[in-house]
Amino acid sequence: MFRTHQLLVVFLPLLGSCSSDSALEPATVPHRLEQLSAPGVAGLYQLSFSFEGELMVTAHVEALASGEAAEGGAITFQYCSLKGVPRFDATQPDEAPSSACADGSGRWVTLGRVPIDPITGDASLTFGTVQVVNIIGFRARYTSQNSGIASGEVIADWVR
Repeated sequence: MFRTHQLLVVFLPLLGSCSSDSALEPATVPHRLEQLSAPGVAGLYQLSFSFEGELMVTAHVEALASGEAAEGGAITFQYCSLKGVPRFDATQPDEAPSSACADGSGRWVTLGRVPIDPITGDASLTFGTVQVVNIIGFRARYTSQNSGIASGEVIADWVR
């Protein structure tokens, strides 16, 4: 079955919102949005998930005022991993909801850094197959690299 869930976060001081592009209940909840550096205009940050055998995570960045896609920068994708559980062991999944990273029982593990597509403002990463776990916390950290949009991060949970 193919599902797509989307988290929409608007960066304004102390303001965040979420939405879903499906008729299902939103499966992602923003836990925190933080501006990482002062330079740049306010941005619109999105995380979306698609699952068809493998989980794909996509981040989208655009300028809030103009709606123009980010022409540069990069996204660092991370997932929440339970402390003390080995990675890459299908019999003991380490993937956890973002709440585990918030309460200290988990830690953020970097999956990779992907440059923003200068035309679409998107960056995507394939997480892989998910067989056991039903909720995985993800963090996307946008690094502006002089794109004109402020660097920031967003945290969201993928729910099967």
